[in-house]
Amino acid sequence: MAAAAWGDRSVTLGTHVAFASVLYLGGATLFGYKPDWISWALAVVASGLPDIDLPPAKMGRLFWFISVPLERRFGHRTLTHSAVMLLAVAALAAPLWWINPLYFWAVVGGYWSHLWLDMLNIRGIDLFWPSALRVVTPGNRNWRLEVGSKGEMILLSALLVAATALVPLSQIGFRDGLQRLLRNFDIAREQYQRQAGTHWYALELTATDNLTLQPVTGQFPIVGVWQNGLIVEREGELRAVGVSQTSHNLYPLKARLIEGEPLQVVAERVNLRGHTLRWLLSRIEPGRAYYLLGEVEMPDGKEPAMTGRLENVDRYNPAIYRGGILQLHYARAPELEPWLDRIAARGEIVVQFWLKPGEATVTLGAGEEREVEKIPEQLRRFL
Repeated sequence: MAAAAWGDRSVTLGTHVAFASVLYLGGATLFGYKPDWISWALAVVASGLPDIDLPPAKMGRLFWFISVPLERRFGHRTLTHSAVMLLAVAALAAPLWWINPLYFWAVVGGYWSHLWLDMLNIRGIDLFWPSALRVVTPGNRNWRLEVGSKGEMILLSALLVAATALVPLSQIGFRDGLQRLLRNFDIAREQYQRQAGTHWYALELTATDNLTLQPVTGQFPIVGVWQNGLIVEREGELRAVGVSQTSHNLYPLKARLIEGEPLQVVAERVNLRGHTLRWLLSRIEPGRAYYLLGEVEMPDGKEPAMTGRLENVDRYNPAIYRGGILQLHYARAPELEPWLDRIAARGEIVVQFWLKPGEATVTLGAGEEREVEKIPEQLRRFL
């Protein structure tokens, strides 16, 4: 067995490490997970484990007390290069899932990368051990690799170049990298929707105002989403960005998502029945970043402030009143002035607090209610 092992050595450890690194970094680029040194190291170590059945290999020399019996009993590229052992490794690595799922997949993926690369060897592997069926790729023997050959050196060089190129790409992901290059709004919106609530984000935007047809450029904080678009804050007012002429305020020409510091969102639900918006706002600590979302039914009044709101002209509005229903979508105090003292018949409001790192967790206070005349003006003359 020993002579056979020497005559049929495994692909060099450096090639295995490079291949596992390319798969790990390529996965981060394509699937968007955040790479880190721990999971990368786990993938690299796991990529050398199958050669524990080969005493001359680095892994075999390190664990000679396991390697020698394995090689004598089963030979090289049999048990440790099989699907059976891959499943066993997955079972042993399962506890890592509870620490970080990426650690688990790094071990399994690193181990699998070794098997995959050894299939390119002339001899192949016993993937379906204990079956004697050999698995090789490609089928043409002349295209498969010999250990230490010129072909392996070319492959190793290509893998090192690929790994080097993937290091920066893996930090931002393929779509994010493409978005930075193309400055495409749809990709920026999709990026934000995938990661909303994790960080503060801004939109570097070149757009056209749908109402005035004036150009708009700058970096604007992102608040939320609206009708397949984004809501940004511009000059203290909220505006919707998107391609719809009827639903959005700004038509995007170029856009790039900019990630800021970590964000913590704390949300509280408030039943507004029998209360006013002024009462709700009085419960919010001054200086806190907050947004109100929800729907409230209020008596249908005829005051000019209520009927004069032109939502159809301005398209997106944080607060829209129609038929006695007030709809709030990322509203704040300035947008609520016409309705502050109207008593809600029913409805629930979600208060979102946006916290920066180090800010103390916030809760709603008791609040104060302003005395409001509950008898409509139209009925007072009958009293």
